[in-house]
Amino acid sequence: MNQRQLRKAIRFANSKFENSGKQLTEKRQQVLEVLLHANKPLSAYELTDQFNKVMETPILAMSVYRILDVLESVNLVHRIKSENKFMACSHTNDGCQHTLSMLLICSSCNKVIEVNDEDDKLKSLFEQVEHTGFLPNKSQLEISGLCCQCKPKLSQN
Repeated sequence: MNQRQLRKAIRFANSKFENSGKQLTEKRQQVLEVLLHANKPLSAYELTDQFNKVMETPILAMSVYRILDVLESVNLVHRIKSENKFMACSHTNDGCQHTLSMLLICSSCNKVIEVNDEDDKLKSLFEQVEHTGFLPNKSQLEISGLCCQCKPKLSQN
């Protein structure tokens, strides 16, 4: 992520916080920046280590967990439940106001791809689930498999 993209993402984060009645504090912004620069999802402890390597004032893992909860509550961060890791929402640069997420998780390299629900198929799936009387807690779908880089490697073995 270059500096222009980072500034745009932070402006978007500020607007998300303002709309929710919360504040994007310096620490929250710094945690979000570490996630935006990460090339893979991070556990809270990995995030704490990365944060402490690049920021002047160290942070405790307990504080990172609280900050991640707040960032997740305003849809800037996704918690990947199957791996207990976190990633910045891939829509922080384009200002998308999505409420449903589909995360494709490579079981080989651990890369995570967030898929847009442009044709509302995911929304339709969640509506179908709700018609059964079941109320999902979070509107996120995680699918494990192999990414396009790892799939050819598997067939070579």
